[in-house]
Amino acid sequence: MSGTDPVFPRATALPFSSFNGKFDGRACTIVGRGPTAFNYQDLALSPDPVFFINDAVCLEKHAAGETFFFAHDQQALAWLNGAIRSTAVLPIDGKIFRGSPGVVLEHPGNLVFYRWRQEKREDLLLLSRDQIAERAELYTHTGTIHSLLHFIWFCGFRRVRFIGCDGITDTSRLPAKFQTADGYDPRLENLSRSSVSPAYPTIFYAQQLLTNLFGLDAEYAGKPAVNAE
Repeated sequence: MSGTDPVFPRATALPFSSFNGKFDGRACTIVGRGPTAFNYQDLALSPDPVFFINDAVCLEKHAAGETFFFAHDQQALAWLNGAIRSTAVLPIDGKIFRGSPGVVLEHPGNLVFYRWRQEKREDLLLLSRDQIAERAELYTHTGTIHSLLHFIWFCGFRRVRFIGCDGITDTSRLPAKFQTADGYDPRLENLSRSSVSPAYPTIFYAQQLLTNLFGLDAEYAGKPAVNAE
């Protein structure tokens, strides 16, 4: 660690390598911020781990199982100052910390760091779990979910349920209850004050490719029906 690295005086640091095959053969849920018809309270019906992307972590209170927080952007630091309890899995050398060198954050939960490869990122997809454990690197693409999927594979999960991860950019054809100014599900707290990225179609496409590459049995829950034209 250097003087420019973030400081987490209350967090418990866990070795990245300790997650190598930790959840072998199990199922998990990934919750994004997209509009969804899913009843978030139903997260309590499953004991499986839940991975929250960015502001979706405001829903951790509904989960019955272990929870995780994934984020890449600096706006997400707002969630790391004591607002959540989820295990935070973060790129120590990623853009989330670049604008705040040496920042002190009061996150009281577990903390796992990985590294952000700048070149030949696709080479990481050819490595075994043991090799990934040694390097503590995760694949990056256009969205946070891509590193998350690599981590899920590294953990040994076999099944994944996606909620709010349907790649919807234009909400104009959705029922009125799904239409919001920021493009996210209206039930979520937007602590990061961000809005939907125009890259969502690309993010979703790469998400599907990685899901297939990692051999994950995927289910898309709560996808809202689009109004007919």
